[in-house]
Amino acid sequence: MPRVTIGVPVYNGERYLDECLTALSKQDYPDFELIISDNASTDHTWQICQQHAATDPRIRLHRNDTNLGGHANYRLLTELAHGELFKWAAYDDLCEPTYLSRCVDTLDTAGPPAILAYPQTLLIDSDSTIIGTYADRMNLRHPQAWRRVAGMAHGINLCHAHFGVVRLAALRRTGMIRPYLSSDYTLLMELAALGQIHEVPEPLFLRRIHTSSTRQGTDTSLTVATNWFGPQHQQTRGYRRHMVTATVHALATRDQPLLTRAATTSAFLGTWYTRRTRVTLGRWRRRATGRGA
Repeated sequence: MPRVTIGVPVYNGERYLDECLTALSKQDYPDFELIISDNASTDHTWQICQQHAATDPRIRLHRNDTNLGGHANYRLLTELAHGELFKWAAYDDLCEPTYLSRCVDTLDTAGPPAILAYPQTLLIDSDSTIIGTYADRMNLRHPQAWRRVAGMAHGINLCHAHFGVVRLAALRRTGMIRPYLSSDYTLLMELAALGQIHEVPEPLFLRRIHTSSTRQGTDTSLTVATNWFGPQHQQTRGYRRHMVTATVHALATRDQPLLTRAATTSAFLGTWYTRRTRVTLGRWRRRATGRGA
């Protein structure tokens, strides 16, 4: 069995998929399988998958008969995985050749307390040109779960850490990606409650920023982002409030001791609303001084 499973969920990803798969095939860590789950694409995505599988025996293909929604496709990959360690890879992002080896080495060095390792991020555009760096600020190594959750709630913004390498047994103890916007926030809070998160101090993850991304909601009224979950899960208004409620429920009902659940839930709520209050006050201050006009 391979030690690492890379899972690529994709739907109509023909523009960037070939570049993504080529980058993954060049990983210098050899002990991995790559599973692609095509969510009933209507473009040339499946043909691209078949072309790569024909030349790389590490690639396994799965195709859904109907579009299950992005969240369900993400979960399906964890069910198909054989590895002890797991990584989701989005069809439009890129990974440097040492991505896997550095993350696996970090987890091996840290031992069981560490359940997730991810590298630093570079932002790229639709042409794969680097447009900037991004500080994820999720290097959460404190032994106490509530401190890790507080650190996650304080720093989380763009979610890149959940594309890192995670112990699959720990990931399966979470609700994974759920059918609502910002559910990756909930997932990362759960992982922070379960164990340490280590940042690899090298920019090995290239996050693509483009208007057609299903993860960024950059099109009008978040239509693209909500469609990603499927027509039965449309939700644009109040999605952050929904995320907070769902995160509280996830932390409060975890398979952990009562005191741990109470501490992590309180840490999330206290830190999250302190952060939101600070952001709101800053916005009012800028408007009052004319700098936010």
